[in-house]
This record gives sequence, C-alpha cells and structure tokens, in this order.
Amino acid sequence: MKLEDVARLAEVSTATASRVINSPNAVTEKTRARVEKAIAELGWIPHGAAQALASLRTRTVGALIPTLGHQTIATMLESLQKSLGDAGYTLLLGRPDASRDRTIVQVSKMIQNGVECLVLMGEDHPPELFEMLEQRSIFHVIAYTTGAGERTNCIGIDNYDEMSKMVKYLLDLGHQSFGVIAANFDHNDRIRLRINAIRDTLAREGIAVRPQHFRVVPQWTIACGREGMRAILEQDARPTAVVCTNDYLASGALIEARARGLCVPDDISVSGFDDNELASHIDPPLTTVHVPAARMGKTIADYVISALDGGEAALPIRLDAQLIIRKSTAAPKV
Repeated sequence: MKLEDVARLAEVSTATASRVINSPNAVTEKTRARVEKAIAELGWIPHGAAQALASLRTRTVGALIPTLGHQTIATMLESLQKSLGDAGYTLLLGRPDASRDRTIVQVSKMIQNGVECLVLMGEDHPPELFEMLEQRSIFHVIAYTTGAGERTNCIGIDNYDEMSKMVKYLLDLGHQSFGVIAANFDHNDRIRLRINAIRDTLAREGIAVRPQHFRVVPQWTIACGREGMRAILEQDARPTAVVCTNDYLASGALIEARARGLCVPDDISVSGFDDNELASHIDPPLTTVHVPAARMGKTIADYVISALDGGEAALPIRLDAQLIIRKSTAAPKV
C-alpha cells in the first residue's frame, strides 16, 4: 500500500495527499476529509523513515520533562502535544536523570531518533547538553521560565516576580513571621527563583525566615508538605504564614496543620503556587499563583512550528501568572 493508492482513491494528486499528511493546515477542509477517508478505508499508515528521507524532515519534537505526575506540567504537555499534532508533528518524551551522564545519553538518543527541536523545563541542565544541541544545530526552547540565566529562548512565567507578589500580599495582610516549605531545588532553577523571591522580598522589609522554619523536603508531594509542616510546628514560636513552592506541598501543609488542631487561616495562613485542581477544592481553598499551563504549551508549540516550518519566529513575551486569593490566608491574629 502506497501514498499513490490513497491519492487515487481520494481523487487528488500524490502531492496533495502528502500535504494532508505533513501540513494539514495547507489544504482545504473538504480535501483533507477526502484524503482522511481514503486513508481510513485503505488502512494506510505512513512510513516514518521514508517520509524523513524524502523530505529531510522528521517533524518530531522532543521534550525533556521531569515528571508527568504534576498536574500543571501535564496540562502544559497536553496542550503542547495537541498543537504540535494539529500541525503534523510528533512529540517524543524523555525524562532528565539525576545523573548528568545519563541525561546526556538520553538526549543523544532523542537526537538519533531525529528530533528537530528539544523543549526543556527550565535552564538548569548540564552545560554539555547545551553544547551538544548547539554543535548539532538542534533548535531548543526552554519552558516555564522567562530566563534568569544566560538563555534567551525561554517561554513561560517570571517565577521570581510572581512569588514576590504572593509574599507582598502576605506582608500587606500584616504577617511578620514566615515559614517556607520547598521541594529540593538542587537542579530546579524555577524553585530557586521562587525561594530567592521570598528571601529578597522579606529582606526588603527587614524580615528573615528563621532556619528552623525553612524546610526543604525531598519531593514536591502532599506527603512531603505534611512532613515539612510537621517539622515547622514542632519548633518554638510558630510562624503566622507558611509559603509553599507548589500547591501539593501547600495542600499537605494545610492538612497537617488541621490534623494538629490548628485553624487555617485563623491560626496560620498557607499559600501555594501553580493553581492545580486540588487548590480550589481543598478545605479551605488555597491562596495560590495561577500558572497559565495550557496557554504556555500552545505558545511553545506555535513558536516551534513557526521556527521549524518558516525558518524564524518572534519569541513571545513572558506569560503573566495571576495571584488567586482564597480562604487559606488571612490577617494574623493580634
């Protein structure tokens, strides 16, 4: 079965049938429907290697994603995949490893599989990775940040600025004593930016987080949020507000506080970051920062498609997040 057979059944030229497969937006809806109907009737599946040889294009984009368990990241990824798929691209997923060498090997294999572009989460990757991409002329985009480092091809939110807004809001409520719960950020520049924002914003008001109230937990999960809050509440001079670097940690912190007989927010305020689905349904609902994950995924896809198909593209301006005030925060008791 060949593409010519599909074209013959659909009564179009082979070139038109090829455009339906490779650039569906370049043909009319009526023509696309006829070709797709012929493909379905014949059960034809395009041969990827043959397509790549004929066009010198694989139309494959790689993404190095730290986890699929985080809802905001998954939402961004779903939007990225849909927009790429609508334009005839395939998304190939990889996961960075704790070992830099294994990460480099994985990216090398993705390049061997013909990725034309690589989407990375954040800037915190081995220098060897970027050197490999540059040496092999692999176009790459960095997601979820506006680029606090030397990288300029970043599409996302300003993690520092958005967390600063959260801390300023809590300061305006009257809070002077703060706790922090953060996931390990050794290889996560987005979390480091949020931590720096907390420290800097408080420092401008002459406030510092006490060491015993600053808790770095192994993972970003609800269970680790409970662990972090438990450690904070076991200390003397409990803080009046606990700032968490994501909603999973904040949800765990809130659950642990209530399990220990505290009222949130009357006894202690808790805030998160990301605005996942749980944030609006937990009791009380979380004050958080809404990250436009779906828009981020589509924006990245549009940029990649324009660059790969057109040869150039204007880098979008940063995406604005939004401070969402709910019932987990309030003015401290006098």
